[in-house]
Amino acid sequence: MSWVQDLVDVFAESESPERFFYWSGLTILSATLRKNVFLDRHIYKLYPNIYVFLVAKSGMKKGIPVSNAKKLLEMAGLSRVISGRNSMPKILEMLGKQYSLPNGGVIATAQAAIISGELSDLLVKDPDALTILTDLYNCHEYEEKWENSLKGTGTDTLKQPCITILGATNEEHFDAAVTSRDRKGGFIARTNIVYATDRVKTNSLVRKPAADPDLSKFIPYLKDVATLKGQFEWTSETADFFEDWYNDFKANAPDDPYGIYNRIDDTILRIAILLSISKNLDLKMDLDSLKEAKAECLNCAQGAHQICMGAGKSNYASQTALIMRALISHPDHKLTRMQILRRFWGDISATDLDLIAETMMGQGAVEVYHVGKDTVYQMPQKIVDEYESYARKVKGAP
Repeated sequence: MSWVQDLVDVFAESESPERFFYWSGLTILSATLRKNVFLDRHIYKLYPNIYVFLVAKSGMKKGIPVSNAKKLLEMAGLSRVISGRNSMPKILEMLGKQYSLPNGGVIATAQAAIISGELSDLLVKDPDALTILTDLYNCHEYEEKWENSLKGTGTDTLKQPCITILGATNEEHFDAAVTSRDRKGGFIARTNIVYATDRVKTNSLVRKPAADPDLSKFIPYLKDVATLKGQFEWTSETADFFEDWYNDFKANAPDDPYGIYNRIDDTILRIAILLSISKNLDLKMDLDSLKEAKAECLNCAQGAHQICMGAGKSNYASQTALIMRALISHPDHKLTRMQILRRFWGDISATDLDLIAETMMGQGAVEVYHVGKDTVYQMPQKIVDEYESYARKVKGAP
């Protein structure tokens, strides 16, 4: 088990999607670590700060994981938290000042968690807001300081910036808040879009949940996380696994107008660091955590494409799940195009299948070849094994 999974489990009876609590937990760890731990990429240092947006239609209770993340960070008193309705200039002003922690400590650097239950409320309309946040994401580029000079307002200077973001919004507000310029200008490529279409369960919450959502029990481990400093290390098996995946993925990288797949290697490593630290404080990459990070980040990449292309208003997430389950359950993990269209007549059109297959090919989840006039989709055995291992782990099976 892990600290993140324990946090997910105490909210098991919530109607909010489980993945929303999972990613909220990762942002809590990210905000607690700040800029104290890094992975040596030899050309630069990779810090585990992350941007996360939870996206779902109204009524999906996406604000509950966000509010609990904010509450836990404030209870722990180990990080600067910026929330509420703010303009970008105000956020920069706050980041430029020292911040006193409840324990008497002081954060003199521009390291903070920006958290909002509604993205459009967090950033009062400002055409430069997401451009600035895009720039601040790569905190290795600003080891000592970041400066922003504007006519009439002087210069904003941020010391050793390291920003983590957790926001939530529905599809309509996402369209309004994240313009086409920001989608193709690098912001989306740096952001984990956690997209959900359906509630996990129905629960009136009339009865007291079996699990006690007492956030205070999660604070002691966070205090230990806050003491970590130094270089995060590869193991021989994690280095080999990542290098093999990286070379194969880059050789077959999909077309991507948003740059998500160009950056996904660093995104995977950030999440792998957080998942590894969620299990123990050894500052060493855990292989299962790395595999899990790869699966989760590729899932987010797919969600980002759905939302940005307007496909989020359709049911591609559930359609993809149908195809995945069909391939996994088939004896040789392959189906023809005709078999898929016949099996899911009324649920998946030929056009939908083409878009889904392209995304799955980009993720390395299927291989596509032709036999006569028909197209064959086959899932590699290693993907089947990874999926089944991950599914067992999520369900708590041995």
